[in-house]
Amino acid sequence: MFGRISLLLVLALGLLLCSGPAPLRAQESSAPPLQQPNLPTPAPAPTEAPTSRTSRDNATATGDDTGGRVINSAANDYVLTTADTLELSIFHEPDLTTRSKISSDGTVQLPLIGDTKVAGMTVRDARELIRKRYDARYLVNPQVYLNVVDYAQKKFTILGQVAKPGTFEIPGGSSLSLLEAVGIAGGFTRSADRGKVTIQRTEGTDRQTIRINAKKLSGEGENAFTVQPGDVITVGESWF
Repeated sequence: MFGRISLLLVLALGLLLCSGPAPLRAQESSAPPLQQPNLPTPAPAPTEAPTSRTSRDNATATGDDTGGRVINSAANDYVLTTADTLELSIFHEPDLTTRSKISSDGTVQLPLIGDTKVAGMTVRDARELIRKRYDARYLVNPQVYLNVVDYAQKKFTILGQVAKPGTFEIPGGSSLSLLEAVGIAGGFTRSADRGKVTIQRTEGTDRQTIRINAKKLSGEGENAFTVQPGDVITVGESWF
């Protein structure tokens, strides 16, 4: 009997010893977790904004990048006429730059080479003529620029079998074909003979008559006929 009581006491004492730390562990588990101190976050390193190639080029570009002065001439196929005012410029020869009006005899006064007949020539041909004259006696391989700075009042007259005969202006700096001139005058009439078109043309003191078969003309290209200021165009009448 005493042995059983002793055994029960030993078991009770064991249980008491085992259950003792439990409140401590619960207390420990209920304690708030330790928190890390708030450290300042380092600012990100500054990054270079992307720069396009164009922006870099623009940023480094300085001064005027237009290069040397270039004089834009009128259309190379424009035909010069009396009272047109020309500007002549030669590269590296500023003393030879001049403006001059084409006189009634078709010539223009230029430095060193004097009177040069250019009326009736295209701008391209006149420029080449002037270049050769300077190259022959005064300059070595000159670079000549020729510009029409003031156009003469340019008119042509068309008569005969067109819808609206009369005198019309040619726009400055542009060329006008015969068929375009007929179009300005309202076109051919029904009785027009397109194979009989005559042009009276005066160049300086020379007067000439040109006969054209408009049936063979095209509006553009090699077969086109260019009207010049002062031309008097007559469209014949067909009897059939």
